[in-house]
Amino acid sequence: MQQALEAWLEAAARGEGRVGAARAAAEVDAGRPWEVLAHAGLLARCRVELAEEDLGLTRGLKLRKPDGAGVIAVVRAGEPYPAWDKSGRRSRGAFDTPPEMARETVARALDVARVRVQSGMDPACGTGTFLVAMCEAGIAEVRGSDLDEAALAVARVAAPDARVERADALEPRGIVDLVAGNPPFVPPERQDKQLRERLRARFPWLRGRFDLVVPFVAVAMQSVRPGGVVSLILPAAAMVQNYGAPLRRQLAAHHHVTHLDGPMPFPGASVDVVRLVMVSEDGPAMVADTGVHAEELLRLEHVPLVSSMAPGDVALVEKVRENSVPLGELAVVDTGVVAHGIHGSKDRLIHDEPAPGRVCYADARGFFAGERRWLEYAPDRMHRAKRPEMFERPKIVIQRLRGSGPVRAEIDRDGVYVGHTCTVVTPEKERVPLERLLELVRSPLASGLIRIERGARLDLYPRDVAGLPVPRTWLEQPDMPLAEAWGIDEHQQARLGQLGVGA
Repeated sequence: MQQALEAWLEAAARGEGRVGAARAAAEVDAGRPWEVLAHAGLLARCRVELAEEDLGLTRGLKLRKPDGAGVIAVVRAGEPYPAWDKSGRRSRGAFDTPPEMARETVARALDVARVRVQSGMDPACGTGTFLVAMCEAGIAEVRGSDLDEAALAVARVAAPDARVERADALEPRGIVDLVAGNPPFVPPERQDKQLRERLRARFPWLRGRFDLVVPFVAVAMQSVRPGGVVSLILPAAAMVQNYGAPLRRQLAAHHHVTHLDGPMPFPGASVDVVRLVMVSEDGPAMVADTGVHAEELLRLEHVPLVSSMAPGDVALVEKVRENSVPLGELAVVDTGVVAHGIHGSKDRLIHDEPAPGRVCYADARGFFAGERRWLEYAPDRMHRAKRPEMFERPKIVIQRLRGSGPVRAEIDRDGVYVGHTCTVVTPEKERVPLERLLELVRSPLASGLIRIERGARLDLYPRDVAGLPVPRTWLEQPDMPLAEAWGIDEHQQARLGQLGVGA
């Protein structure tokens, strides 16, 4: 790393910029592809900054004093240095894949291909991890593209036998036997609005606030010949959340999902991922190792693609829902107030003391800890202020993100305005007792049902809570157990209970 960093610093000092500096760093390790990725790949994700004072750099590019521990290079005041571009990586969704993950993703694809794999492509290749993995696996023709010129400069050195070009991953690049990669994870809040409009016109089935991985997978499937394979690292949420349902329905109906590994953590990113391997136009078929056939899975509205799915789960969901009404028909279900001001942070609107025009407020953590603050309720200065009656009437407050844990929910009769980290349930009909609905929301059986349909991570967004099935007879007969009202047997009850308690 020291030699690559020194080459980067020298090139930057000559005015070669981010691209030239990344290329110089890569050339130090030319012929050793994984070293190129480990060293120059890291430097390619940096900005060129000028040091305001003398500083030292570690192997991980952390800033230290020139004589600090672990320093491998010293930069003098006024000289350029590589500044870790954390915000740029997030906006581009640029998180480089660990070598073993890339190798395994390619290997699994080669194991299941129905054609001889002679050509492979990574449409968002970044610094070239998957290109190296495909070349190493003996694929004769390897192609890669990306929009980041510095990353491409590294990829060309790491995989000199691959054809690398600057191009948009969302545009078709021809037909190959294998598409493998780790597409950029770009949620709606970091997307270009014009790009979203173009994608909606091109893919009319795109739903809601979608992640860019959804159209990426659609383009990838169009780029593989029948019997070829698409093998990708994807955010686990795309396999269960509503925005990915139309894509998942297409995948289950027309292709064969042979591997569905995860969810698992991704190094350097606060997101769980899955490895999804699909044989093109070889479906519908059994979904990976779940024991569930795609035709069965297609009966579920959201077509969840999760490794935890088991035989009998689809029939269980159908049985529960046929004896119930959605909670959203009995109550208003919405997120709490978004207390961020339009022109500033929420600190301008949230205070520690009451005053005229302020209402009692708590975010999820504060609400369940019994802590209260005061919100200056000014709808014209807030994002999605919500209706006051949603908070001032008796309601159920649910912590929205629970991960692998159980549901956390309580009844509030004090009119607390809760933040958007909570989901709020306000019954519309007086005949629906809050205590009864709270029992349903807290039940491990209900959590288990959500986890069948939405995966192991419990994200209680309003759509998920509004879809909770409320048994008709259970509301009318207070002494009836929930399992009996749903009409499920002991085995099905045990399955939901096992899933519902979480990790």
